Amino acid sequence: MKKLSVVCFLVLACSTSFAQLPPWTRFTLDNGLEVLVCENHLTPIVTIEIAVKNGSFTETPDINGLSHLYEHMFFTANKRDTSEDDFLDRVDKLGIVYNGETHEENVQYYFTLPKQNLEKGLDFMAVAITSPLFKQTELDNQIAVVNGEFDRNEANPYFSFTRALSQKLWGDLWNRKEPLGVRPAINAATREKMLAIQKKYYIPNNSLLIVAGDVNTSEIKKLVPKYFSSWQEGPDPFKKDPSPVIPPLEKTSYVTDFVDQPTAAVAIRWHGPSIGIDDKSTYAADVFSEIIRQAEHEFTKSLMESGVATSSNFWYYTQRLAGPIQADIATTPDKLQDALRVFWQQFDKFTDPHYFTDEELETSKAQLRSRILYDSESLSEFSKTIAFWWASTGLDYYEGYLDNLAKVNRKDIKAYIDKYLTNKPYILGLAIDQNSMSRLHLEPSMLGHGAVNPK
Repeated sequence: MKKLSVVCFLVLACSTSFAQLPPWTRFTLDNGLEVLVCENHLTPIVTIEIAVKNGSFTETPDINGLSHLYEHMFFTANKRDTSEDDFLDRVDKLGIVYNGETHEENVQYYFTLPKQNLEKGLDFMAVAITSPLFKQTELDNQIAVVNGEFDRNEANPYFSFTRALSQKLWGDLWNRKEPLGVRPAINAATREKMLAIQKKYYIPNNSLLIVAGDVNTSEIKKLVPKYFSSWQEGPDPFKKDPSPVIPPLEKTSYVTDFVDQPTAAVAIRWHGPSIGIDDKSTYAADVFSEIIRQAEHEFTKSLMESGVATSSNFWYYTQRLAGPIQADIATTPDKLQDALRVFWQQFDKFTDPHYFTDEELETSKAQLRSRILYDSESLSEFSKTIAFWWASTGLDYYEGYLDNLAKVNRKDIKAYIDKYLTNKPYILGLAIDQNSMSRLHLEPSMLGHGAVNPK
């Protein structure tokens, strides 16, 4: 399932159909900064979030990982807090819980703090986003920190497996899908490269400011220009340097990685719909994935109740730059062959008009709605999620998400399956211990249509 849980709370919580829930407001400053305000007066807490359309989708191989490094540098010196210690001292004085996240298509920063410190928090955020110093000593320290994060990721026995899958799935543009980046680019980072990222992407007309919580919208409309109107607008970074179009997969390929683990992991990947090109299929993708993940649906029961798999998942990850459709199965080496056979048997039924009932179709929509409401209680989580969706889909997409979800029918789902799954190339990955792999004989039927044994 795509990351929509809290985003859709905005649509619900701020809809006129739910008058008891907080209202929301959007406005734009003269310099192009979009601002979104959502009031919730249950607790005296405010979250201030800024999202920037940056991330791995903007990175060539020589700078892959620098968006993430920039995120780390945000929490260091700026023109007023001239050292990292000064920055953290201000954090403590204002009672701020802070963090940042780097994704494929956005980088975001948030402060959650007591409502009485709202204005000081806005001031702090404005200074931090507009005037980083990128001091060389702090840059060296953060390169070491990111390398430590890299070390922790590499310690995962499936790290090389997932990287190999990504490289096969996205080809020469795989770096555009890797927010963590690559070590050589991270270690070659310079102050000049950080400044180039700032100048190109950290401009108000490429950013969204979110203020959510115990706030007054009219007050925010006065405070935001006070602290952010001096932020200088810049050229649209994607007009001069548009994101590349990821070419479709030309053929099915296989990835095998040997891991010293008692389980066998199966990962199957397709290119899915892109926001801005085929929005309608993204709704159908979510609904269909939710249908077959239901515990009582044939897909899940055939894998789980039969005992051939210990876990299974099927989901679509929404992106503007080609969202992947992903199937994951965990099993044991002795049951791997059966698990693969069952998966493809189920896959062949996707186009069967009787593969799911009308009740399962409606249940999937209801479950999505319920999960959205359940996960939407924390406004700090809400702000992070809304930032993610603003960058990847735009505000209009998620504002209409629930309405468009409700409209999905069998015809839409069939069109999605026909366009992105049936007889389409895919990447199939197996991660298993080497001794178990040597004893396997994977017949073509276990690997999909037209498969060739990866051994």
